[in-house]
Amino acid sequence: MGSKQLIFDRRHIELDYDNQCLVIREPPHGVRTLPLRYIRKIVCVHGVTLSSNLLGQLWQRGIDFIALNPRDSERSFGLYPDQQQQVQRRCQQYQWQQDNEHSLSIARTLCRHRLQQQLRYLAQQPTDTRPDELIQQLSSLQAQMTNATHTDTLRGLEGTAQRLMFQYWRRCLPSRLGFEKRQRRPPPDPVNALLSLTYTIAMQEAIRQCKAAGLDSQLGFYHRVTHGRHALACDLMEVARPQCEQWVVELFNTGAIKQRHFSGPTQRAQGCRLGKAGRTLYYQHLASVIPKWQTQLAAAARWLARQVDQRAHHAPMDITQEAANA
Repeated sequence: MGSKQLIFDRRHIELDYDNQCLVIREPPHGVRTLPLRYIRKIVCVHGVTLSSNLLGQLWQRGIDFIALNPRDSERSFGLYPDQQQQVQRRCQQYQWQQDNEHSLSIARTLCRHRLQQQLRYLAQQPTDTRPDELIQQLSSLQAQMTNATHTDTLRGLEGTAQRLMFQYWRRCLPSRLGFEKRQRRPPPDPVNALLSLTYTIAMQEAIRQCKAAGLDSQLGFYHRVTHGRHALACDLMEVARPQCEQWVVELFNTGAIKQRHFSGPTQRAQGCRLGKAGRTLYYQHLASVIPKWQTQLAAAARWLARQVDQRAHHAPMDITQEAANA
């Protein structure tokens, strides 16, 4: 029996610990137990009651606990046991973050890698539907990123590239979904709602991989450091976002998730929300892709750790090479 990721997405569930086991109380199903040695991660999406005893056991055993807020991703959080105590690496990371040249070099690599993934995906489309003009535009932006001398310039180029990609996704998706552009809060349509949920889940994995690599997830090289933001995890998300977007578009285009699985704005809730039946389908499909995202994010975290360790004395390994070695 392999290690499991458990997702609790129903209300009135109580989680506790007893005799090496997770105890699950869920009316009207009664009490169930699962040995903790088979659990890798616990994710709670709605109001779930947990005992402090259980949280202590999860921490001691190295089991991740994540609380997701689908309506406000900034209120999501995770408890990740520190898997490595790399004090020297984090000290070096602090120094690098203050060095504009080193930070810009890492930021350029991450942004170029993101565009490279998007270009690879577009080039694989059938000849009669391949967006050659978009490929040329993104290739030009990628080349300009190489010569960017300031992070603000890089952010402008990256923002332009992302707007072009979302325009492409809009053309790929059924018009009945109402997707016009990326809008976070509140999400006005099913596509934005599913993008936000997917980004939130991937973001928690990015935080976990930062900590596993002995890095400070709040001290980024590309994304600005602000209160409560895991800026370095946001940096890592540059690697995962293209895969997240492609997968969300595929869910809609294959009919795996349909418009009827969403509810519109109500007096109690603003924005479009994925309903209970839709969430069940969503998590079933997520289980097949999340291991690949974990591998990509772990490779990117190792690459970042290597850059911090090597400093300027060694030529940096390309992030694509690190991913290939994963």
